[in-house]
Amino acid sequence: MSAPFEQAARTIAAEWEAAWNAHDMARMARLLTDDVDWVTVAAGHLKGRLEVERVHAALHETQFQASVWSNHELEVHAVKADVSLVHLRWSVRGDLDPDGSPRPPRNGIFSWLLVEQQSAWRIRAAQGTNAVVPPVHAQGTGSNAPVSTR
Repeated sequence: MSAPFEQAARTIAAEWEAAWNAHDMARMARLLTDDVDWVTVAAGHLKGRLEVERVHAALHETQFQASVWSNHELEVHAVKADVSLVHLRWSVRGDLDPDGSPRPPRNGIFSWLLVEQQSAWRIRAAQGTNAVVPPVHAQGTGSNAPVSTR
């Protein structure tokens, strides 16, 4: 049997996916603390549940209106009894670039800080990152190897 924080993370991730795919940002916002701190995949910094909901609702009326979200691997680490760190790998397809052109399917990872408040687990902080295909290295295999620009 998994620890309560692990089950909470799985439940939140499943509800995030369901809310995204229903394009119901009020439902998504119920997963957040009022004072959530949110960094988007585009490096935007949103502060508070209302701002996160407003920004995502606007995106789901335009760029994300036909998008489909899928959760993949989920890792959960206890920080304290009422705090956990979550890493969620995800993919999304069917979204559009800001100019309205179709965007290729993409993958990424979320880092969430979950907190338990009044017997309910919520997302207190989030960092979203789009996965980027690494460039081909001209020499070596390490991250400090020179990068080919050809």
